[in-house]
Amino acid sequence: MPAADERERELLQAALKVMENAYVLWGFKVGAAVMAEDGKIYEGCNVESWISGLRTCAERCAIDHAVLHGNHKIKKIAIVIEDKNVETTRPCGVCLQYIKDFSEDDAKVIMAKAKGGQILSESIETKTIEDLMPFSYEMKQKALDSYMQS
Repeated sequence: MPAADERERELLQAALKVMENAYVLWGFKVGAAVMAEDGKIYEGCNVESWISGLRTCAERCAIDHAVLHGNHKIKKIAIVIEDKNVETTRPCGVCLQYIKDFSEDDAKVIMAKAKGGQILSESIETKTIEDLMPFSYEMKQKALDSYMQS
C-alpha cells in the first residue's frame, strides 16, 4: 500500500481531531474529514442515539458540513475509528452510497484506526469509492436506463 501523501495525512489528522467530539452511547468513536473539489477540508463525527435510525455517521456529517458551505463535490474522505476491537475500518453501506452521491468513481477513501490519540500507521488503507462500492445505485440506474433504451 502506498504511503499517504501530505494532504491525505492532513485529512487523517483532521478526522482524528474531530473524532474526539463524537457522541457515543453504545458504539465507538468515528471521525471523518472530506476534501472538497476546491481543496477545503470539512470534518464530521458520529452522533449516536438510543434509537439506531436517528444516529448520524461521521462520513455523512462531514459531507453535510461541506454541502452546508456550498461544496457539493468531494475528492477525498478520511475516516478514523477508535481502535476498540473493530477488525476493519469501512464505511457502512449507507455512507458508501452517500460518498458516491457526492464524488466521482476515483474519489479516494482513506481509512485508519486510532489509539491513544494517534493514528495507527499500519492500519492506514486507501481505496477508491469504486473499489468499495462498484455497484452503487447510480451505476444500477445507468444500466437500467441503458437497458430500457435498447
